[in-house]
Amino acid sequence: MKTLSRWFMNGLITFLPLSITVYFFWWVISWMDRIAGAPVRVWLGKRVGGESDYYLYGVGIATLVIFIIFLGFCLEFYLVKVVVNWSERIVERIPGVKTVYSSLKEIIDFFKPGKNRNSGNYMVIVTFPGDLKFLGYVTHDGLEHIKGGSLGGKDEVAVVLPFCYQMGGNTIIVPRHMVRRLDMSFEEGLKLALTGMVITSEKPGNSPRPGVAPAETLPGIPPSPDSPGAQGG
Repeated sequence: MKTLSRWFMNGLITFLPLSITVYFFWWVISWMDRIAGAPVRVWLGKRVGGESDYYLYGVGIATLVIFIIFLGFCLEFYLVKVVVNWSERIVERIPGVKTVYSSLKEIIDFFKPGKNRNSGNYMVIVTFPGDLKFLGYVTHDGLEHIKGGSLGGKDEVAVVLPFCYQMGGNTIIVPRHMVRRLDMSFEEGLKLALTGMVITSEKPGNSPRPGVAPAETLPGIPPSPDSPGAQGG
């Protein structure tokens, strides 16, 4: 009986993440194909939401991808950029819509591939009195240019402390000396924070202090007193 239970748990641990991931992406792709495929069905002369003998599953996604690529191509032209910027200014003047649109745009820009995160958006450890430590990421290094400096000065940083296994977190403003930058990619650090460090890519014994960077790799952020960089002097 114990052997069967072990086999069941091993199979369940393997099956659940894979099946949930496949189902999630299948649901997203199906939803996007259904929405983007509606104009195709209309063009084919069929009712919206109905099935067409001439419609193939995935045509909506292909149409959406082609449209996005075409939009990106058009944004290479100055006149198109002017029109888009003008449209965004109009949207940002609409109460309610402005909040939703601006927030979504900032979130998408935050995760944009190739975004330079040398001056911001990097993982840190925030140490509070009593040696209480939190894992988070810096969004602004120096606050003197935000809202006229009313939120803080150049020696303060904004740090987001993400919640485990859910979207969201707390944004805190702390002095620079309370944070210590970690020698890991933003994506790896965010994964650790969101999973509660249940799963890590490090094997025990590989490093006595995994994630601690030498002092020279941490511009503006002081290293821990017992970090390898601090001991080198």
